[in-house]
Amino acid sequence: MNNFFEELKSRKVFRVAATYGVVAWILMQIGEVTFPALNIPEWVMSTLVVVLLAGFPIAVIFAWIFDKTPQGFVKTDVKETENVGGMNVIVDNRPFYQRKRNIFLVLGVLAGVLIGAYGGSAITGSISDDKSVAVLPFDNLGNDENDEIFSDGITEDIISQLSNIKDIRVIARTSVLQYKGTTKNVIKIAKELGVTTILEGSVRRIGDDVRIVSQLIDVKTDDHLWAGTYDRKMKNIFEVQTDVAKKIAYALKSKLSPEEEARIDQVPTQNLEAYTLYKQGKEKYYQYSEDAFRESIDYYKRALNVDPTFALAFSGLADSYGQIYSITRDSAYRDLGFSAAEKSLKIDENLAEGYKALGLLFNYDGDPNNSLKYNLKAIQLKPGFVGAISNVGARYSGKGDLSEALEWFKEAYKWDPYSRRGNYKIAFTYQLLGESKIAEELFLEGILKHNDSYESLNGLVNYHLNNSRSNKAKYYLDELLRLRPNDNRTMGVALNYYLKIKDFDNSKKYGLKLKQLNPPAKIRLAYLERRSGNNTKANTYLNEARIRLEDWVKASDQSAGGHYHLSKIYIMNGDFDKAFELLDTMVSIGGLDYKRLMVSPFFDSIKNDPRYFKLIDRIKIIIDRERIEAGLAS
Repeated sequence: MNNFFEELKSRKVFRVAATYGVVAWILMQIGEVTFPALNIPEWVMSTLVVVLLAGFPIAVIFAWIFDKTPQGFVKTDVKETENVGGMNVIVDNRPFYQRKRNIFLVLGVLAGVLIGAYGGSAITGSISDDKSVAVLPFDNLGNDENDEIFSDGITEDIISQLSNIKDIRVIARTSVLQYKGTTKNVIKIAKELGVTTILEGSVRRIGDDVRIVSQLIDVKTDDHLWAGTYDRKMKNIFEVQTDVAKKIAYALKSKLSPEEEARIDQVPTQNLEAYTLYKQGKEKYYQYSEDAFRESIDYYKRALNVDPTFALAFSGLADSYGQIYSITRDSAYRDLGFSAAEKSLKIDENLAEGYKALGLLFNYDGDPNNSLKYNLKAIQLKPGFVGAISNVGARYSGKGDLSEALEWFKEAYKWDPYSRRGNYKIAFTYQLLGESKIAEELFLEGILKHNDSYESLNGLVNYHLNNSRSNKAKYYLDELLRLRPNDNRTMGVALNYYLKIKDFDNSKKYGLKLKQLNPPAKIRLAYLERRSGNNTKANTYLNEARIRLEDWVKASDQSAGGHYHLSKIYIMNGDFDKAFELLDTMVSIGGLDYKRLMVSPFFDSIKNDPRYFKLIDRIKIIIDRERIEAGLAS
């Protein structure tokens, strides 16, 4: 037996086996970390493992049969070869740690360990050490179409309940919904979402009876921290959601405050029909298109017809009205939104969703200070309210505090890494801060997550336009037109793109396709009509836009967007002094996107004015300060 092992050593079989094992291990670690980030199918990883395993015995056999010499690989015929191809083989008797090849082997092992333990990317992330949980969509075991909405509602409500607990980070609904029906294992999902625990379960609904089975898994140990089965009547469904949230908190050793426990115990409505209609409205709202917002309003109204005291339905109504107001700039929707938000808070003065809706409405009405106030109030009541967290970042961005905005956007990203708007907001902030490469990568990451993302595609169109790459901008515009042809916002992007490259005919063509004309769209069409000699029509557009914008600015003098668009009207009317006054105010209240002043044809007529260069320089100085505060420069 000793002679056999001596023969293995002399033929370097052990060395080849060890080297192959280390290299194979490193390749598998690299594959595990990078393949998900590159959207490489899971079967590729499986194939890699099979190939590497199959190659091991082949490598060992070749090591036994052949030896490497300066003349190449030669067959080893004898037990001890003193001379092979004219070369004397000398046995290395130095200690293990002094042999250079062994040192490389050890370093290879360490590299594999480090890659496996700490590897990650902006997309996959890594498993964190905090108290964190992802509630995966519960499997629907029923047959009715409405059971699917019901099971998704269970998932969302448990997430909402956990969001009330300050020291638990729960991944938002928009990021976990992608795993519905997935075959991925929980460890891979946990890595992608950056959490330590996973809650999974199933729902079976038969008539008025419902069975819910759930289990909480520690992904680091694969232990079941908690499991429960609930057999209840439908009228008691909210008790189940409350109990599950509490059981998770106890399993994660989180101590609930009296206020947190009271919020978790609260029942949103006693009427299951109203609850179902509300959930259907939320599903429409999450599609983030004008048509979907309008459909959500119908569901919320129907829910309120059934239960007029359903506070969450009023807050949902307020959100939808606010979104439509942002698209149309029709003040009727603003007023309806404020009314609905106030009604929700009259019913429940501690409703975080009501304060968040108020924050959204104040933002779209050009009042970032009140918007910030109400979003912070929402977070105080519900610490994991990711929508409010993101909105706080947006308010700081609107005020020109880009470094603070970036921190809030990154915090929101931790809670909701697959949000359609999350990547866009961080990317756009980096773009304003002059970090173009990071911005582009984040826009592209947004498309990897949602190929039809209006936000990321629009971001890339403007990003490339601002950097004089109109052909690349056109590619992403074409993708937007292909993927979202019925989205009113897409027509607005096309109108703006062709206007900036001075293809005025195509710009007008898409402008006339807009279903509703907000003030910025009317100003652009006025510019195009004036170029065509249609001054009467141009002046009509300008007057309508001016009245709406002046009312907007009058209501709140903190609207950088309102000042920016008004300045274009005054430039078109030849009042450059008033235009510069508005632009100076825009900068003072946080409008820092100076590149749009450089690429938009509206500002061509003032580019030779010394005040124009002074304005650009002023913005750049502010951005330099923000870069330092964000740690991007010293």
